[in-house]
Amino acid sequence: MGKIKQAKYNINGKTIIIRHAEVQDAEQLINVTKKVNQETDFLLKDLGEVCLTIKEEKEFIQSQIDSQVDLLIVPEVDGRIVGVCSLNGNTNKRIRHSAQFGLAVEKEYCGMGIGKNLMKSGIQWAKENGIFRITLEVDINNYRAISLYLKLGFEIEGTLRNDKMLSDGSYTSGYAMALLL
Repeated sequence: MGKIKQAKYNINGKTIIIRHAEVQDAEQLINVTKKVNQETDFLLKDLGEVCLTIKEEKEFIQSQIDSQVDLLIVPEVDGRIVGVCSLNGNTNKRIRHSAQFGLAVEKEYCGMGIGKNLMKSGIQWAKENGIFRITLEVDINNYRAISLYLKLGFEIEGTLRNDKMLSDGSYTSGYAMALLL
């Protein structure tokens, strides 16, 4: 099941809750996705490409909850979702042991340990669900994220040259990283 036990911690006087996404989070998740895509070029979509309807987002969230191989978790601060983390697995026998991470946190909340705690929750869920290889791709210039991933035990497996086009039309490379549990 794509669910985790809720975790709660305090940073700088703020209570941060890490929990699995619920269907009623659909509108907030759309808004968070739009906001983080405006704040950075490090993500894979341009702002105009974030276009799910609330109904479609609800269906997507429910599919993640029902999934045996996927997880969708959110950080909540003062009752508001401020990011999203996904772990997408596989049902194919040969790669069932592997899943891919995705992570985004609003700029205002970066540096508070939210990304680290989201990833730790995802890693724990992976261990409990028979996943022992977690992969991700990261922009080569996203130094903060790369540092976090290395601290969590991920290793760089390769460089993805000219992997993504930026909003100004230039290209940037990325790293393929993996964690073996």
